[in-house]
Amino acid sequence: MNRFFIGVRKINKYIVDGHCDTVLNMRDSSYNFLKLNPSFHLDLPRLKKSDIGIQVFALYIEEKFKPHFAVQRTIQLIDKFYEMLKSSKELQIIRDYEDIEDISESNKIGALLAIEGADGVFDLSALRNFYRLGVRLITLTWNYRNHIADGVSESETGGGLTKYGRKMVKEMNKMGMIVDISHISACGFWDTLKICQNNIVASHSNSKSVCDVARNLTDKQIEAIAKKNGVIGINFCPYFLNKSDEADIKDIIKHINYIKRLVGIDYIGIGSDFDGIKKTPVDLNDITELKNLKQQLKKNGFSEQEIDKIMYKNWLRVFKEVLGGP
Repeated sequence: MNRFFIGVRKINKYIVDGHCDTVLNMRDSSYNFLKLNPSFHLDLPRLKKSDIGIQVFALYIEEKFKPHFAVQRTIQLIDKFYEMLKSSKELQIIRDYEDIEDISESNKIGALLAIEGADGVFDLSALRNFYRLGVRLITLTWNYRNHIADGVSESETGGGLTKYGRKMVKEMNKMGMIVDISHISACGFWDTLKICQNNIVASHSNSKSVCDVARNLTDKQIEAIAKKNGVIGINFCPYFLNKSDEADIKDIIKHINYIKRLVGIDYIGIGSDFDGIKKTPVDLNDITELKNLKQQLKKNGFSEQEIDKIMYKNWLRVFKEVLGGP
């Protein structure tokens, strides 16, 4: 672990963000990843200005492509991800933990490829091919039902994992892919917890006890993720923070404090949802302002060790244990 930081960023300047929707920005003709884009939250100039060490880039498949064109759209977005990598010498794809260690020597920013809502993963052959293309994290559903499970917006049906969904989770375990249960129905959540042998993450979800919305996690779900040695990435969407259109860093800290008291500091990370949310909390307008969250955590009594765990160490633990490598 120590070798990872030699000669690169100081430990207190390192951040892992477990979820952004930036690849989808490329459908907008005005967006250029290589230039500053004030209308969005993340681009290369701001990544370089930020303290990001690893950014998880999620591929969200828009509803209009589901179900019949989900595979095609997933392939298109993977191509856009690789075009983004090709255009920037500062980014390096993360396939296993050895790649994470390698960026310590190259001084690059790690880019981990994820799929949000696996509608395009039509069978295990597709899953294996997406793995070959670099996908290392999959959010099983978005808000609605797919062939894997019900989404959180259809929880009243009582649907959990399908037969194929169960096979897929088991295969992800074998290959070393991270299972993400953000957006899944309650029944799907518990089905996944029973089957999954590896760490489980909720890449961009918050506490339902703090803010009672469907997308957030109950205490029992948070406790179950902790028992799986996973991570809950705190989502910056104001509505998921306080059920309104306006929020600030204090609202984020309420969720962090609640989860800390419930299960401990070891299971909390960042999952900003930048470029996937319309509004952001005050003083967290884009990826460069994550430093403001660190400062506020310190002012609220969090130790340097606790802040380091939230900002990167907890995510790195999951990457190391699931992705593997020498």
